[in-house]
Amino acid sequence: MGNERMNLSQRGQVRSANPSLIFDKDAQRRQKREAVIGVAAAAFNRRGFANTSMDDVARALGVTKPTVYQYFSTKQDILFECHHRAMDHGEAGLNLAENHHGNGCEKVIVYLRRYMQGIFGEFGTCAVLTDVDSLTEKQRDAVVARRSEISEATRALIEKGIGDGSIEPSNSKLATLFILGAVNWIPLWYREYGPHTPDEIVEEFARLLKRSLVAAPALD
Repeated sequence: MGNERMNLSQRGQVRSANPSLIFDKDAQRRQKREAVIGVAAAAFNRRGFANTSMDDVARALGVTKPTVYQYFSTKQDILFECHHRAMDHGEAGLNLAENHHGNGCEKVIVYLRRYMQGIFGEFGTCAVLTDVDSLTEKQRDAVVARRSEISEATRALIEKGIGDGSIEPSNSKLATLFILGAVNWIPLWYREYGPHTPDEIVEEFARLLKRSLVAAPALD
């Protein structure tokens, strides 16, 4: 009993020393929710969305299924969140590009590099990010609408590059489909045990994409 009292006392001291850390239930809930997303994304990547159940997610976390349901009502809700996380990285890249002091082509590469780094960093890539058909109709519409906004912003960046002469004149819509297709396809073929690290892939893709966009020097 003495040891138990001492431990409780020590815990009380910890609470007093850092009450915001101990009693911040919102922060704890966010951390647990993040854990569910991370484990589910990894399971979706390994097994596929259709072959992963909420039981699988709970088992991987070492909790009961009702615990998982405290954070997400359905698998689709987790998938929906994964899509939004990926698009968050796209928008973060666009913001970096807008604030970058360089020509249009450089802005596009800054954007794409950040987008790729974000996808690798968040999920280790997740092939299910290409899956919108498994979402509910409402979720699918929301994802498609947000993707369209990112695509339009990408197209605007390319048109800036064409306008300032740093990007070869081309159909900006097709150029957008080309570069986003290359980036968004990465999760389908990337494997953690493959010969190349995420950093190597990001830099090589950035180099290749830049070469495909950059305008040829004018001839005298």
